[in-house]
Amino acid sequence: MIHWYRKLYMDEVVSEHPKRCKRDVMHRKPWKKSYFAITLATNPDNLFEIMETRQLFFRRYSYLDLYVVGLAVNYENAVALLQQILLEMESKEGSFITDKYFPKNEFIDR
Repeated sequence: MIHWYRKLYMDEVVSEHPKRCKRDVMHRKPWKKSYFAITLATNPDNLFEIMETRQLFFRRYSYLDLYVVGLAVNYENAVALLQQILLEMESKEGSFITDKYFPKNEFIDR
């Protein structure tokens, strides 16, 4: 299941039509438009993952809980968003503990 961060980080293109972009990702339509999602890492040794939403077409991802904190239209914008997230985490929290900065109750299912 895909869980969306309430204050989703978006690049300029996605921020123009956030509902449409989220709908395309939720309905797993890779032939329509592909985005790059910044998710909380499933591996505890990592902080985040950048994944192309075309991967969500595979059945494996329907069984996983993905916590999306950012959405971008291309990889370069996703990296820039991730840099912004990390800078904000460091300035506000002074650490890179994702569970503390992104609590699970700040995510919604739609």
